[in-house]
This record gives sequence, structure tokens and C-alpha cells, in this order.
Amino acid sequence: MIVQQALVVDTCVLINLLATDRLDEIALHVAPGLLVCSAVASESIYLRPLDVTQQPEQVILDPFFENKILAACDCDNEAEEQLYVNYALELDDGEAMSLAIAHARKLPLATDEKKAKRVIRDSGKHMRVVSTSEILYAWATGRGRAEIKPVLEAIGIRARFRPPDDDPLVAWWNSFS
Repeated sequence: MIVQQALVVDTCVLINLLATDRLDEIALHVAPGLLVCSAVASESIYLRPLDVTQQPEQVILDPFFENKILAACDCDNEAEEQLYVNYALELDDGEAMSLAIAHARKLPLATDEKKAKRVIRDSGKHMRVVSTSEILYAWATGRGRAEIKPVLEAIGIRARFRPPDDDPLVAWWNSFS
């Protein structure tokens, strides 16, 4: 596992993981629990199709919550609400609420958003930030190229995600292109 406590997941990472169609399997390699706040759930609307002639696929999170692959969370108190309001001045709602919950509860945050990482760095917070590439790298350990490549390609097509050039795992990711 990447982290030994619950991991708060923001919208971009959730969409990337959903694009794999293997969220249940990947989640086992990440953390003992993946927390998704209501703002993230409401922002996770659709995935692009693998076949460009098809319509986008609506994201339905209920089965993941029912099967305890994801756990719902929201701001539980005034301190978390205030952090959310403060972070929402600079970030989208999903990232702001996720960051507020992770910050207040001293939990790691899964995000690929440069702006969220900058807010964390600029505020002097020493939070653990986990990226999509870290999550997929942990899942991929011990797996063959034939299994990894289509998963990373699905993320590129369905979520339109590719790690930025400054990501420590970008060379590993790109080796499957």
C-alpha cells in the first residue's frame, strides 16, 4: 500500500481511476480506504469512450460506495467548513473540499492538480500528496506490460490524463506509449 491510512481522493484522480475499469482492484494497492467527498462525487459526471464513435459513459459511483471501495465523506465541523471556504477561493469545489478534509483530518490527499499542490506548498502544509502515476505504479508492480499498457492507455483516452513532465514517474508511464 502507498499509505497506511485513509486517502482523500479528488476529482481528477477519481476520474483517472474510474477510466481503468479496475478501481476495485487498484484500490487494494493504495490505502485502507478511499474517501470521496460530495463535491467530488457531483463533479465526476462522465468518462469519455474508448471508441470515439460512442457516447460518453455516465459515471455511477453508487456501486463503489455500496461495495465499500469508496467511502463518502463531507466537512464534519465548522473548522473543516472554514478550510473549505478558504480553499474554494483558489480551487474548484472538489479540490477545495478534498483538501479541507485531508488538511483537517491530517490525511493524505490524492490529486494531480498543480494548483492544489501549489496551495499546499504555499500554505506551508506538510501533507502527503499522492498522484495518479504513484497509484498506478504501485498497482503495476509485478504485472506484465500487456496488462499495464491498456490500463494507462484507457486513462489517456477516457480521462485525457497524462502525467506532467515534472512527475517523477513520467518516464515509467511514457515507456508504455
